[in-house]
Amino acid sequence: MDIKIIFQDQNVLVVHKPQGIETTGVGNTLEKLVGASAVHRLDTNTEGLVIFAKNNASKLGLEMAFKNGLVKKTYQALTFGAPKTSPMMLTGFLSKDSNQGFVKITKSPHGANALSVKTHVRTLEKRTTPVQPPAKPIDIYLLEVQPITGRTHQIRAHLGTIGVSIVGDGKYGDFKLNRASGYKRQCLCAVGLEFAFEKGAHLAYLNKKKFTTEPTCF
Repeated sequence: MDIKIIFQDQNVLVVHKPQGIETTGVGNTLEKLVGASAVHRLDTNTEGLVIFAKNNASKLGLEMAFKNGLVKKTYQALTFGAPKTSPMMLTGFLSKDSNQGFVKITKSPHGANALSVKTHVRTLEKRTTPVQPPAKPIDIYLLEVQPITGRTHQIRAHLGTIGVSIVGDGKYGDFKLNRASGYKRQCLCAVGLEFAFEKGAHLAYLNKKKFTTEPTCF
């Protein structure tokens, strides 16, 4: 598999993860392909930026940065529907069903394991997808999404709470619209990573860098 390298030095490696491969786990994972330690992950069908640690000090520093909210993550998504106002901050509580591999976000916490979630959404543009007549063209939107928290399936599930679904999403999306639009891949990409390490930290030099990439799925 051809893995695009965005940046690397003696401490970290930033790559563009293609769709269809797990970041970590068993089998043929991205972590094993690049030979470095993953400190965060993207869903299998989500593409975009992933940063890996090349040594223990960097691994600890990156894990702490993600845990303490010192990482700004920016995504782009094609969606059916758009937020009623833009920009919009979405909040809620996420509950995970591990047996089904599914999450649900509600306004109030449901269950002892519910986690708070916060997602910033902004509409960038409106597009129209041509379809075969006599069907009507389908409006789709390009959104910029920044997950303030980093929970499993957060973006896909949180957008669903306001009636917005990601084009091509087979789990949280709209099957009929996916089929009608002709898109067969999930249109979600992690396009930006920025860091805000404390002064004097091992990886504080990364604060001056902004890692970016472009979607290939749309």
